[in-house]
Amino acid sequence: MGEMLATVLGPFYVVLGLSILLYAGSWQKIMKKWEKDHLALFPLMTMLLVFGLIMVNLYNVWVLEVWLLVTLIGWIWLIKGAAYFLLPGEFVKWKLSMGKNTSLVYVGGVLALVMGAVLTYYSYFI
Repeated sequence: MGEMLATVLGPFYVVLGLSILLYAGSWQKIMKKWEKDHLALFPLMTMLLVFGLIMVNLYNVWVLEVWLLVTLIGWIWLIKGAAYFLLPGEFVKWKLSMGKNTSLVYVGGVLALVMGAVLTYYSYFI
């Protein structure tokens, strides 16, 4: 099941990471808009909560192998989605404040790209 989820998560994170790296300024503008109106994040956080719950229920294996990334992504999505609903103001301000630092935006893009590349490689080529 981890391999199947990775076939979707891998390419998703490759595209996301490339987008962040290529258009960091645009991503920072989006985050500024979200910071002013965190209700605009409602659909995204609803999806994170739902997909996080689905992933955690489908694949929750804590074994030290590449598929552990799938488990971690599921839990991160679940926690981020829940935090938005339980701590909306504080969570959004804290999370979006990181977007003001251009270096952190690039670090996030690199992390997403590397994670996506690893999942894509292992799910499609091995």
